[in-house]
Amino acid sequence: AKATQDQTLVTEDFKRFQRSYVVIFLLLTAADWMQGPYLYALYDSYGHSKHIIGRLFILGFGSAAVCSTFVGSLADKYGRKKLCQVHCALLIMSLLTKHSSSFFILGLGRVLGGASASILVSSFESWMVHQHLFLSYPDHWMRGTFEVVASGTGVVAMVSGLVATFIFSHFGHVAPFDLAIVLAALGLMLLTRAWPENYGDSDISVLQTLENSYESIKGDPVIMLLGLSQALFEAGMYIFVVMWTPTLDETSTTPVSHGWVFSSFMLCIILGGTLYKQYLAFGGTVEKLMLFACAVGSIALAIPCVVQEHTLQLVSFLVFETCVGVFWPSASSLRSMYFPEETRASVMATLRVPQNVLIILVLAVMGQVSHSFIFGVSFLFLASATAAQWYFIKITSGETDVIEELGMVDENLSNVGLPIPLSNEEAAAAAASPQTSGVNSHEVEMISADSADAPSSNSSSSKKYRRNIGGGNSNSLKLTEIVTEKEEAEEGKTADAKRGTSGNYAMM
Repeated sequence: AKATQDQTLVTEDFKRFQRSYVVIFLLLTAADWMQGPYLYALYDSYGHSKHIIGRLFILGFGSAAVCSTFVGSLADKYGRKKLCQVHCALLIMSLLTKHSSSFFILGLGRVLGGASASILVSSFESWMVHQHLFLSYPDHWMRGTFEVVASGTGVVAMVSGLVATFIFSHFGHVAPFDLAIVLAALGLMLLTRAWPENYGDSDISVLQTLENSYESIKGDPVIMLLGLSQALFEAGMYIFVVMWTPTLDETSTTPVSHGWVFSSFMLCIILGGTLYKQYLAFGGTVEKLMLFACAVGSIALAIPCVVQEHTLQLVSFLVFETCVGVFWPSASSLRSMYFPEETRASVMATLRVPQNVLIILVLAVMGQVSHSFIFGVSFLFLASATAAQWYFIKITSGETDVIEELGMVDENLSNVGLPIPLSNEEAAAAAASPQTSGVNSHEVEMISADSADAPSSNSSSSKKYRRNIGGGNSNSLKLTEIVTEKEEAEEGKTADAKRGTSGNYAMM
Protein backbone atom coordinates (compact mmCIF):
# COMPACT_ATOMS: atom_id res chain seq x y z
CA ALA A 1 0.00 0.00 0.00
CA LYS A 2 2.84 2.35 0.86
CA ALA A 3 4.53 1.69 -2.47
CA THR A 4 1.31 2.46 -4.31
CA GLN A 5 0.87 5.67 -2.34
CA ASP A 6 4.44 6.78 -3.06
CA GLN A 7 4.04 6.01 -6.76
CA THR A 8 0.84 8.07 -6.84
CA LEU A 9 2.58 10.95 -5.10
CA VAL A 10 5.48 10.91 -7.58
CA THR A 11 3.07 10.67 -10.52
CA GLU A 12 1.09 13.69 -9.33
CA ASP A 13 4.32 15.62 -8.85
CA PHE A 14 5.41 14.69 -12.36
CA LYS A 15 2.06 15.76 -13.78
CA ARG A 16 2.51 19.22 -12.26
CA PHE A 17 5.98 19.46 -13.78
CA GLN A 18 4.72 18.22 -17.14
CA ARG A 19 1.79 20.63 -17.07
CA SER A 20 4.07 23.59 -16.31
CA TYR A 21 6.09 22.82 -19.44
CA VAL A 22 3.28 21.85 -21.79
CA VAL A 23 0.97 24.80 -20.99
CA ILE A 24 3.70 27.42 -21.44
CA PHE A 25 5.19 25.80 -24.54
CA LEU A 26 1.79 25.45 -26.22
CA LEU A 27 0.86 29.02 -25.34
CA LEU A 28 3.98 30.33 -27.04
CA THR A 29 3.47 27.90 -29.91
CA ALA A 30 -0.03 29.37 -30.34
CA ALA A 31 1.51 32.83 -30.59
CA ASP A 32 3.80 31.53 -33.32
CA TRP A 33 1.07 29.60 -35.16
CA MET A 34 -1.23 32.62 -35.13
CA GLN A 35 0.98 34.04 -37.89
CA GLY A 36 0.85 30.91 -40.03
CA PRO A 37 -2.27 31.34 -42.18
CA TYR A 38 -1.79 35.00 -43.09
CA LEU A 39 1.90 35.90 -43.05
CA TYR A 40 2.28 35.45 -46.80
CA ALA A 41 -1.15 37.09 -47.35
CA LEU A 42 -0.12 40.08 -45.19
CA TYR A 43 2.99 40.72 -47.29
CA ASP A 44 0.92 40.33 -50.46
CA SER A 45 -1.70 42.81 -49.17
CA TYR A 46 1.07 45.40 -48.77
CA GLY A 47 1.74 45.13 -52.51
CA HIS A 48 5.02 43.23 -52.37
CA SER A 49 5.82 40.95 -55.30
CA LYS A 50 6.42 37.20 -54.96
CA HIS A 51 10.15 37.80 -55.42
CA ILE A 52 10.22 40.40 -52.60
CA ILE A 53 8.18 38.14 -50.33
CA GLY A 54 10.74 35.42 -50.97
CA ARG A 55 13.46 37.85 -49.88
CA LEU A 56 11.59 38.52 -46.62
CA PHE A 57 11.41 34.82 -45.85
CA ILE A 58 15.11 34.50 -46.69
CA LEU A 59 15.89 37.14 -44.04
CA GLY A 60 14.02 35.08 -41.47
CA PHE A 61 15.71 31.79 -42.29
CA GLY A 62 19.08 33.53 -42.65
CA SER A 63 18.69 35.02 -39.19
CA ALA A 64 17.80 31.58 -37.83
CA ALA A 65 20.88 30.07 -39.50
CA VAL A 66 23.21 32.65 -38.00
CA CYS A 67 21.63 32.58 -34.54
CA SER A 68 21.64 28.79 -34.50
CA THR A 69 25.44 28.85 -34.35
CA PHE A 70 25.44 30.38 -30.88
CA VAL A 71 21.92 30.30 -29.41
CA GLY A 72 22.28 26.75 -28.11
CA SER A 73 25.69 27.54 -26.63
CA LEU A 74 24.32 30.60 -24.85
CA ALA A 75 21.46 28.52 -23.46
CA ASP A 76 23.82 25.83 -22.17
CA LYS A 77 26.17 28.35 -20.56
CA TYR A 78 23.94 31.19 -19.33
CA GLY A 79 20.68 29.39 -18.73
CA ARG A 80 17.92 27.87 -20.85
CA LYS A 81 15.16 29.73 -19.03
CA LYS A 82 16.85 33.05 -19.82
CA LEU A 83 17.00 32.16 -23.51
CA CYS A 84 13.33 31.17 -23.44
CA GLN A 85 12.53 34.60 -21.99
CA VAL A 86 14.59 36.19 -24.77
CA HIS A 87 12.51 34.23 -27.28
CA CYS A 88 9.34 35.84 -25.95
CA ALA A 89 10.81 39.34 -26.15
CA LEU A 90 12.11 38.85 -29.69
CA LEU A 91 8.80 37.38 -30.84
CA ILE A 92 6.84 40.34 -29.47
CA MET A 93 9.14 42.83 -31.22
CA SER A 94 8.86 40.85 -34.46
CA LEU A 95 5.07 40.89 -34.30
CA LEU A 96 4.98 44.65 -33.74
CA THR A 97 6.75 45.24 -37.07
CA LYS A 98 3.78 43.77 -38.95
CA HIS A 99 2.01 47.13 -38.63
CA SER A 100 4.40 48.63 -41.19
CA SER A 101 4.36 48.02 -44.95
CA SER A 102 8.00 49.09 -45.30
CA PHE A 103 10.26 46.36 -46.64
CA PHE A 104 13.00 47.37 -44.21
CA ILE A 105 10.72 47.26 -41.14
CA LEU A 106 9.20 43.98 -42.23
CA GLY A 107 12.72 42.68 -42.92
CA LEU A 108 13.76 43.64 -39.39
CA GLY A 109 10.74 41.74 -38.11
CA ARG A 110 11.79 38.65 -40.05
CA VAL A 111 15.31 38.87 -38.60
CA LEU A 112 13.90 39.09 -35.06
CA GLY A 113 11.44 36.31 -35.82
CA GLY A 114 14.20 34.05 -37.14
CA ALA A 115 16.23 34.60 -33.98
CA SER A 116 13.25 33.80 -31.76
CA ALA A 117 12.44 30.67 -33.79
CA SER A 118 15.98 29.35 -33.33
CA ILE A 119 15.40 29.50 -29.56
CA LEU A 120 11.92 27.96 -29.69
CA VAL A 121 13.12 24.83 -31.46
CA SER A 122 16.08 24.16 -29.16
CA SER A 123 16.12 25.78 -25.72
CA PHE A 124 12.58 24.87 -24.63
CA GLU A 125 13.02 21.16 -25.26
CA SER A 126 16.49 21.24 -23.70
CA TRP A 127 15.09 22.87 -20.56
CA MET A 128 12.42 20.20 -20.21
CA VAL A 129 14.75 17.23 -20.80
CA HIS A 130 17.34 18.52 -18.32
CA GLN A 131 14.71 19.23 -15.66
CA HIS A 132 13.13 15.82 -16.17
CA LEU A 133 16.48 14.10 -15.59
CA PHE A 134 17.44 16.40 -12.73
CA LEU A 135 14.23 15.48 -10.90
CA SER A 136 15.03 11.77 -11.40
CA TYR A 137 11.76 10.94 -13.13
CA PRO A 138 11.75 7.64 -15.05
CA ASP A 139 13.02 8.07 -18.59
CA HIS A 140 10.00 6.46 -20.23
CA TRP A 141 7.75 9.19 -18.78
CA MET A 142 9.52 11.63 -21.06
CA ARG A 143 7.94 9.97 -24.08
CA GLY A 144 4.54 10.79 -22.60
CA THR A 145 5.49 14.46 -22.47
CA PHE A 146 6.48 14.43 -26.12
CA GLU A 147 3.17 12.76 -27.00
CA VAL A 148 1.19 15.39 -25.10
CA VAL A 149 3.14 18.18 -26.79
CA ALA A 150 2.64 16.66 -30.24
CA SER A 151 -1.12 16.24 -29.77
CA GLY A 152 -1.46 19.61 -28.06
CA THR A 153 0.50 21.38 -30.78
CA GLY A 154 -1.88 20.09 -33.40
CA VAL A 155 -4.95 21.16 -31.44
CA VAL A 156 -3.47 24.58 -30.64
CA ALA A 157 -2.43 25.15 -34.25
CA MET A 158 -5.86 24.14 -35.57
CA VAL A 159 -7.65 26.45 -33.15
CA SER A 160 -5.13 29.21 -33.92
CA GLY A 161 -5.95 28.92 -37.61
CA LEU A 162 -9.68 29.22 -36.99
CA VAL A 163 -9.28 32.13 -34.57
CA ALA A 164 -6.91 33.88 -36.97
CA THR A 165 -9.45 33.48 -39.78
CA PHE A 166 -12.23 35.00 -37.66
CA ILE A 167 -10.08 37.90 -36.49
CA PHE A 168 -8.68 38.47 -39.97
CA SER A 169 -12.15 38.69 -41.52
CA HIS A 170 -13.52 41.05 -38.85
CA PHE A 171 -10.55 43.22 -37.87
CA GLY A 172 -8.11 43.15 -40.78
CA HIS A 173 -4.78 41.67 -41.82
CA VAL A 174 -2.77 42.71 -38.75
CA ALA A 175 -5.27 41.60 -36.07
CA PRO A 176 -4.00 37.97 -35.80
CA PHE A 177 -0.49 39.27 -35.15
CA ASP A 178 -1.74 41.58 -32.39
CA LEU A 179 -3.45 38.65 -30.66
CA ALA A 180 -0.18 36.74 -30.93
CA ILE A 181 1.52 39.56 -28.99
CA VAL A 182 -0.93 39.05 -26.12
CA LEU A 183 -0.27 35.30 -26.07
CA ALA A 184 3.50 35.80 -26.12
CA ALA A 185 3.35 38.29 -23.25
CA LEU A 186 1.21 35.90 -21.19
CA GLY A 187 3.61 33.06 -21.89
CA LEU A 188 6.54 35.22 -20.78
CA MET A 189 4.88 36.01 -17.46
CA LEU A 190 4.02 32.38 -16.72
CA LEU A 191 7.47 31.16 -17.73
CA THR A 192 9.20 33.73 -15.53
CA ARG A 193 7.15 32.70 -12.52
CA ALA A 194 6.96 28.92 -12.92
CA TRP A 195 10.27 27.67 -14.33
CA PRO A 196 13.54 27.26 -12.43
CA GLU A 197 16.77 27.91 -14.29
CA ASN A 198 18.96 25.10 -15.58
CA TYR A 199 22.18 24.93 -17.54
CA GLY A 200 24.32 22.72 -19.72
CA ASP A 201 28.01 23.01 -18.97
CA SER A 202 28.20 26.53 -17.50
CA ASP A 203 31.92 26.34 -16.74
CA ILE A 204 33.16 26.46 -20.33
CA SER A 205 33.17 29.26 -22.89
CA VAL A 206 30.58 29.63 -25.62
CA LEU A 207 33.29 28.89 -28.18
CA GLN A 208 34.21 25.68 -26.36
CA THR A 209 30.54 24.67 -26.25
CA LEU A 210 30.36 25.15 -30.02
CA GLU A 211 33.48 23.06 -30.47
CA ASN A 212 32.05 20.32 -28.24
CA SER A 213 28.78 20.22 -30.17
CA TYR A 214 30.69 20.07 -33.45
CA GLU A 215 32.87 17.24 -32.14
CA SER A 216 29.78 15.38 -30.90
CA ILE A 217 28.30 15.52 -34.39
CA LYS A 218 31.54 14.85 -36.25
CA GLY A 219 32.71 12.04 -33.97
CA ASP A 220 29.44 10.11 -33.74
CA PRO A 221 27.83 8.83 -36.97
CA VAL A 222 24.63 8.11 -35.05
CA ILE A 223 24.19 11.77 -34.09
CA MET A 224 25.27 12.87 -37.56
CA LEU A 225 22.80 10.63 -39.39
CA LEU A 226 19.93 11.35 -37.01
CA GLY A 227 20.63 15.08 -37.23
CA LEU A 228 20.88 14.87 -41.02
CA SER A 229 17.56 13.08 -41.42
CA GLN A 230 15.78 15.57 -39.16
CA ALA A 231 17.43 18.63 -40.75
CA LEU A 232 16.53 17.51 -44.29
CA PHE A 233 12.94 16.70 -43.31
CA GLU A 234 12.53 20.09 -41.65
CA ALA A 235 14.13 21.87 -44.63
CA GLY A 236 11.45 20.40 -46.88
CA MET A 237 8.79 21.18 -44.28
CA TYR A 238 9.70 24.87 -43.98
CA ILE A 239 9.83 25.28 -47.75
CA PHE A 240 6.34 23.78 -47.80
CA VAL A 241 5.24 26.33 -45.16
CA VAL A 242 6.20 29.14 -47.55
CA MET A 243 4.91 27.51 -50.74
CA TRP A 244 1.50 26.07 -49.89
CA THR A 245 -0.30 29.43 -49.99
CA PRO A 246 0.80 30.62 -53.47
CA THR A 247 0.53 27.07 -54.87
CA LEU A 248 -3.10 26.57 -53.82
CA ASP A 249 -3.99 30.13 -54.86
CA GLU A 250 -2.53 29.51 -58.32
CA THR A 251 -4.43 26.26 -59.01
CA SER A 252 -7.77 27.25 -57.46
CA THR A 253 -10.55 28.85 -59.52
CA THR A 254 -12.09 30.40 -56.39
CA PRO A 255 -10.56 32.37 -53.47
CA VAL A 256 -8.86 30.07 -50.98
CA SER A 257 -9.69 30.36 -47.26
CA HIS A 258 -6.18 30.15 -45.89
CA GLY A 259 -7.38 29.86 -42.30
CA TRP A 260 -9.55 26.83 -43.01
CA VAL A 261 -6.83 25.15 -45.04
CA PHE A 262 -4.32 25.82 -42.26
CA SER A 263 -6.69 24.35 -39.67
CA SER A 264 -7.14 21.27 -41.86
CA PHE A 265 -3.37 20.88 -41.93
CA MET A 266 -3.26 21.05 -38.17
CA LEU A 267 -6.02 18.45 -37.88
CA CYS A 268 -3.79 16.15 -39.92
CA ILE A 269 -0.93 16.84 -37.51
CA ILE A 270 -3.21 15.69 -34.67
CA LEU A 271 -3.94 12.53 -36.67
CA GLY A 272 -0.21 11.99 -37.10
CA GLY A 273 0.35 12.32 -33.36
CA THR A 274 -2.38 9.74 -32.76
CA LEU A 275 -0.74 7.35 -35.22
CA TYR A 276 2.53 7.83 -33.33
CA LYS A 277 0.97 6.79 -30.03
CA GLN A 278 -0.92 3.85 -31.49
CA TYR A 279 2.10 2.51 -33.34
CA LEU A 280 4.24 2.55 -30.22
CA ALA A 281 1.41 1.05 -28.16
CA PHE A 282 1.49 -1.98 -30.48
CA GLY A 283 5.22 -2.45 -29.91
CA GLY A 284 6.66 -0.46 -32.82
CA THR A 285 9.95 1.41 -32.61
CA VAL A 286 10.39 5.17 -32.93
CA GLU A 287 13.30 4.70 -35.33
CA LYS A 288 11.18 2.82 -37.89
CA LEU A 289 8.24 5.19 -37.45
CA MET A 290 10.55 8.09 -38.28
CA LEU A 291 11.61 6.25 -41.44
CA PHE A 292 7.95 5.84 -42.39
CA ALA A 293 7.27 9.57 -41.92
CA CYS A 294 10.23 10.53 -44.13
CA ALA A 295 9.36 8.04 -46.89
CA VAL A 296 5.64 8.85 -47.13
CA GLY A 297 6.35 12.57 -46.76
CA SER A 298 8.72 12.46 -49.75
CA ILE A 299 6.03 10.81 -51.89
CA ALA A 300 3.47 13.43 -50.82
CA LEU A 301 5.76 16.29 -51.89
CA ALA A 302 6.50 14.57 -55.21
CA ILE A 303 2.86 14.89 -56.28
CA PRO A 304 2.83 18.73 -56.71
CA CYS A 305 5.86 18.33 -58.98
CA VAL A 306 3.81 16.55 -61.63
CA VAL A 307 0.19 17.34 -60.78
CA GLN A 308 -1.32 20.81 -61.22
CA GLU A 309 -4.87 19.93 -60.18
CA HIS A 310 -6.01 21.80 -57.08
CA THR A 311 -7.80 18.95 -55.25
CA LEU A 312 -4.99 16.43 -55.72
CA GLN A 313 -2.44 18.99 -54.55
CA LEU A 314 -4.51 19.70 -51.45
CA VAL A 315 -4.81 15.97 -50.68
CA SER A 316 -1.05 15.53 -51.03
CA PHE A 317 -0.52 18.47 -48.67
CA LEU A 318 -2.84 16.88 -46.12
CA VAL A 319 -0.90 13.61 -46.32
CA PHE A 320 2.36 15.48 -45.84
CA GLU A 321 1.03 17.28 -42.76
CA THR A 322 0.01 13.91 -41.30
CA CYS A 323 3.63 12.84 -41.74
CA VAL A 324 4.68 16.03 -39.94
CA GLY A 325 2.42 15.00 -37.05
CA VAL A 326 4.28 11.68 -36.87
CA PHE A 327 7.67 13.35 -37.30
CA TRP A 328 7.49 15.83 -34.42
CA PRO A 329 7.14 13.46 -31.45
CA SER A 330 9.38 10.88 -33.15
CA ALA A 331 12.17 13.41 -33.65
CA SER A 332 11.89 14.68 -30.07
CA SER A 333 12.01 11.14 -28.65
CA LEU A 334 15.04 10.21 -30.74
CA ARG A 335 16.90 13.37 -29.72
CA SER A 336 16.27 12.59 -26.06
CA MET A 337 17.66 9.09 -26.60
CA TYR A 338 20.75 9.85 -28.69
CA PHE A 339 21.85 13.46 -28.17
CA PRO A 340 24.25 14.28 -25.28
CA GLU A 341 22.33 16.12 -22.56
CA GLU A 342 25.01 18.60 -21.51
CA THR A 343 25.27 20.11 -25.02
CA ARG A 344 21.80 19.21 -26.29
CA ALA A 345 20.72 22.76 -27.11
CA SER A 346 23.94 23.60 -28.95
CA VAL A 347 23.95 20.31 -30.89
CA MET A 348 20.33 20.82 -31.96
CA ALA A 349 21.02 24.42 -32.99
CA THR A 350 24.23 23.55 -34.84
CA LEU A 351 22.41 20.94 -36.92
CA ARG A 352 19.91 23.59 -38.03
CA VAL A 353 22.58 25.77 -39.64
CA PRO A 354 22.89 23.67 -42.83
CA GLN A 355 19.11 23.19 -42.77
CA ASN A 356 18.51 26.94 -42.93
CA VAL A 357 21.20 27.38 -45.57
CA LEU A 358 19.37 24.88 -47.80
CA ILE A 359 16.08 26.72 -47.27
CA ILE A 360 17.69 30.06 -48.15
CA LEU A 361 19.18 28.66 -51.36
CA VAL A 362 15.77 27.42 -52.48
CA LEU A 363 13.86 30.58 -51.51
CA ALA A 364 16.47 32.71 -53.31
CA VAL A 365 15.01 31.55 -56.62
CA MET A 366 11.38 31.89 -55.51
CA GLY A 367 9.51 33.86 -58.19
CA GLN A 368 12.09 32.94 -60.82
CA VAL A 369 11.34 29.21 -61.11
CA SER A 370 8.10 27.24 -61.11
CA HIS A 371 6.41 25.89 -58.02
CA SER A 372 6.94 22.39 -59.41
CA PHE A 373 10.70 22.92 -59.37
CA ILE A 374 10.70 24.05 -55.74
CA PHE A 375 8.58 21.09 -54.67
CA GLY A 376 10.97 18.86 -56.62
CA VAL A 377 13.84 20.12 -54.49
CA SER A 378 11.77 19.53 -51.35
CA PHE A 379 11.14 15.97 -52.52
CA LEU A 380 14.90 15.43 -52.86
CA PHE A 381 15.40 16.72 -49.31
CA LEU A 382 12.90 14.23 -47.88
CA ALA A 383 14.19 11.38 -50.01
CA SER A 384 17.67 12.07 -48.66
CA ALA A 385 16.23 12.21 -45.13
CA THR A 386 14.73 8.77 -45.74
CA ALA A 387 18.12 7.39 -46.79
CA ALA A 388 19.85 8.93 -43.75
CA GLN A 389 17.24 7.47 -41.41
CA TRP A 390 17.62 4.04 -43.02
CA TYR A 391 21.38 4.11 -42.41
CA PHE A 392 20.74 5.33 -38.86
CA ILE A 393 18.52 2.32 -38.16
CA LYS A 394 21.07 -0.07 -39.61
CA ILE A 395 23.86 1.32 -37.43
CA THR A 396 21.89 1.38 -34.19
CA SER A 397 20.72 -2.19 -34.81
CA GLY A 398 24.36 -3.27 -35.13
CA GLU A 399 24.42 -4.45 -38.74
CA THR A 400 28.12 -4.87 -39.49
CA ASP A 401 27.85 -4.50 -43.28
CA VAL A 402 26.63 -0.93 -42.90
CA ILE A 403 29.26 -0.20 -40.25
CA GLU A 404 32.01 -1.42 -42.55
CA GLU A 405 30.54 0.55 -45.45
CA LEU A 406 30.77 3.73 -43.41
CA GLY A 407 34.39 2.95 -42.54
CA MET A 408 33.95 2.07 -38.85
CA VAL A 409 36.00 -0.60 -37.14
CA ASP A 410 35.40 -2.73 -34.06
CA GLU A 411 37.34 -0.58 -31.63
CA ASN A 412 35.23 2.43 -32.55
CA LEU A 413 31.84 0.75 -32.07
CA SER A 414 31.35 2.50 -28.74
CA ASN A 415 31.45 5.82 -30.58
CA VAL A 416 28.28 5.01 -32.48
CA GLY A 417 26.26 3.89 -29.48
CA LEU A 418 26.41 0.16 -30.16
CA PRO A 419 26.09 -2.25 -27.25
CA ILE A 420 29.33 -3.78 -25.96
CA PRO A 421 28.38 -6.59 -23.58
CA LEU A 422 30.73 -7.24 -20.70
CA SER A 423 31.39 -10.39 -18.79
CA ASN A 424 30.22 -10.50 -15.19
CA GLU A 425 33.82 -10.10 -14.02
CA GLU A 426 34.37 -7.07 -16.26
CA ALA A 427 31.09 -5.52 -15.11
CA ALA A 428 32.03 -5.94 -11.46
CA ALA A 429 35.47 -4.43 -12.05
CA ALA A 430 34.01 -1.48 -13.97
CA ALA A 431 31.37 -0.85 -11.30
CA ALA A 432 34.13 -0.67 -8.68
CA SER A 433 36.16 1.77 -10.77
CA PRO A 434 36.14 5.43 -9.68
CA GLN A 435 35.44 6.40 -13.29
CA THR A 436 31.97 4.87 -13.13
CA SER A 437 30.96 6.07 -9.70
CA GLY A 438 28.05 8.46 -9.40
CA VAL A 439 26.37 7.41 -12.63
CA ASN A 440 22.68 8.29 -12.61
CA SER A 441 20.53 5.16 -12.70
CA HIS A 442 18.30 6.82 -15.30
CA GLU A 443 21.18 7.42 -17.71
CA VAL A 444 21.97 3.94 -18.95
CA GLU A 445 20.62 0.55 -18.01
CA MET A 446 23.00 -2.16 -16.90
CA ILE A 447 25.40 -3.19 -19.67
CA SER A 448 26.35 -6.68 -18.64
CA ALA A 449 25.97 -10.06 -20.21
CA ASP A 450 27.36 -13.52 -20.00
CA SER A 451 30.10 -14.27 -22.47
CA ALA A 452 27.62 -16.34 -24.46
CA ASP A 453 25.59 -13.18 -25.23
CA ALA A 454 27.06 -12.11 -28.56
CA PRO A 455 26.89 -8.46 -29.66
CA SER A 456 25.04 -9.46 -32.79
CA SER A 457 21.99 -10.53 -30.85
CA ASN A 458 19.18 -8.00 -31.16
CA SER A 459 16.85 -9.64 -28.67
CA SER A 460 15.71 -7.14 -26.08
CA SER A 461 14.76 -9.98 -23.74
CA SER A 462 18.36 -11.15 -23.19
CA LYS A 463 19.85 -7.76 -22.36
CA LYS A 464 18.96 -4.08 -22.58
CA TYR A 465 21.07 -1.37 -24.13
CA ARG A 466 20.41 2.26 -24.69
CA ARG A 467 22.16 5.49 -25.46
CA ASN A 468 23.36 7.86 -22.78
CA ILE A 469 20.62 10.47 -22.34
CA GLY A 470 21.49 11.76 -18.93
CA GLY A 471 24.75 13.61 -19.34
CA GLY A 472 28.44 12.96 -19.50
CA ASN A 473 30.38 12.04 -22.60
CA SER A 474 27.95 10.73 -25.21
CA ASN A 475 30.75 8.85 -26.95
CA SER A 476 31.38 6.53 -24.05
CA LEU A 477 29.22 3.80 -22.60
CA LYS A 478 28.54 3.87 -18.86
CA LEU A 479 27.67 1.24 -16.34
CA THR A 480 24.77 1.63 -13.99
CA GLU A 481 25.68 0.47 -10.56
CA ILE A 482 23.61 -2.26 -8.96
CA VAL A 483 21.45 -0.36 -6.54
CA THR A 484 20.63 -1.92 -3.21
CA GLU A 485 17.36 -1.31 -1.42
CA LYS A 486 19.10 1.13 0.90
CA GLU A 487 20.58 3.07 -2.03
CA GLU A 488 17.17 3.18 -3.72
CA ALA A 489 15.71 4.72 -0.59
CA GLU A 490 18.49 7.30 -0.46
CA GLU A 491 17.98 8.10 -4.13
CA GLY A 492 14.27 8.56 -3.53
CA LYS A 493 14.98 11.03 -0.73
CA THR A 494 17.37 12.97 -2.98
CA ALA A 495 14.80 13.10 -5.78
CA ASP A 496 12.11 14.30 -3.38
CA ALA A 497 14.46 17.03 -2.14
CA LYS A 498 15.14 18.15 -5.71
CA ARG A 499 11.46 18.31 -6.51
CA GLY A 500 10.80 20.36 -3.42
CA THR A 501 13.27 23.06 -4.42
CA SER A 502 13.16 23.16 -8.20
CA GLY A 503 10.20 25.30 -9.18
CA ASN A 504 6.71 26.50 -8.39
CA TYR A 505 4.96 23.93 -10.58
CA ALA A 506 1.88 23.92 -8.36
CA MET A 507 0.77 27.22 -9.91
CA MET A 508 0.18 25.44 -13.22
